[in-house]
Amino acid sequence: MTATIGEALREYTRTLKPEHHDYATCIEKLCNDLGPDTLLADLSPNRIESYAERTIRATDPNAQRRVEALKHWFSWLKKKNYTATNLGTAVRIKTQRNGKSSSSATRLAETPIEMTAAGIEALRQELANLEARIPELIRAVETARSDGDLRENAPYHAARESLALAQSRKRQLEEALKRAVVADRSALEDDVAAIGSRVTVTFLERNLQVTYQLVGPREANPVEKKISVESPVGRVLLGRRVGEEVDVEAPQGLMRYRIDAITHTS
Repeated sequence: MTATIGEALREYTRTLKPEHHDYATCIEKLCNDLGPDTLLADLSPNRIESYAERTIRATDPNAQRRVEALKHWFSWLKKKNYTATNLGTAVRIKTQRNGKSSSSATRLAETPIEMTAAGIEALRQELANLEARIPELIRAVETARSDGDLRENAPYHAARESLALAQSRKRQLEEALKRAVVADRSALEDDVAAIGSRVTVTFLERNLQVTYQLVGPREANPVEKKISVESPVGRVLLGRRVGEEVDVEAPQGLMRYRIDAITHTS
């Protein structure tokens, strides 16, 4: 049977269970990359392997889910006799040329993420809110799906995109919480700035005083004066003491700060 990727994708989408709705988003990326009018008969293992190598990296937090989606799709195509073989065998996560990507990715996944207790609780609350919202998004997809031709069903595509984004964010939060730990400052002296510390500094050139809270990268919020310890200012303040003067390289030039006070919070 001769069919295009786009035609098969529309049929495939109608078969997906709610927990697999985000698969369609992954397949759409393949469809857009290769062209929706590409004939399925023109696909080959080399072509699919090349696509996977170009677009899926071990450092992508959604890499494994994308691989699952593609394998599911190609398995479905084979069962429908749209392809002669299961092209999913050509899908794999690209490793770096030095062969260290897989082990590096494993170490990255296992590395603890230091955060404040409040930051970890905020992630838990966001996850709980998402878990409560996802069933509503699934119902919205099902309702929109029943309204007619999916090719011209804007509410369906919007609902499916919202669901895919929510499910993707849910996986990111779950992974972050697996690695999140409250920053331990038990081995530090009280006057040393660490994650969770509020550091009051004076920008000496303007005699301007401001208080920052040092937080992990996932908690940074400039509006609330929460700065990441990986930011230029945060990196310089980390581990400093009251009375020290520090220089920060900024786009506008060198900025000099004096540390006036350090207080600690969880």
